[in-house]
Amino acid sequence: MNAMLVYILQLVVTVLISLAVLLWLRPFLRRVLLDLCGTPERADFWLVFASILLVGMPLIFGLGYNPLEGEARMRFYDAASQVRTNLLGFLLALLGIGFVVSFFAMVAPRTPSRPN
Repeated sequence: MNAMLVYILQLVVTVLISLAVLLWLRPFLRRVLLDLCGTPERADFWLVFASILLVGMPLIFGLGYNPLEGEARMRFYDAASQVRTNLLGFLLALLGIGFVVSFFAMVAPRTPSRPN
C-alpha cells in the first residue's frame, strides 16, 4: 500500500463514519432545533450548519495527515491512529454543538404545557 492510498483511505473512512453518525443524529437534532428556533427555516439553517461542522471538522484533521514511510503494517496502524484523531475532531465538534444547544435549551422561554 503506498502512502497516497493510505492518505485517501483514512479520509474516506473518516467521512463515511462521520456521515453515518450524522445521518443517525440528524432527525433528533432537527427536532431539538425546531423546538429551540421556533421556525422550520431557522432550524434547517442550524441543522445544515451543524452538519457541515460535523463532517468538515474531522475532514480538516484528516487533511493534515502525512503517512509514515515504512512497511505496510506500520502504515495501517499509522492510518488507524489518524482516523482516531479525525474522529476526535468529530467528537469535539459534536461536543461544541451540544454545549451551545444545551445552553439555549436552558435559557429558551418555555410555554406552559397543557395537560391532556
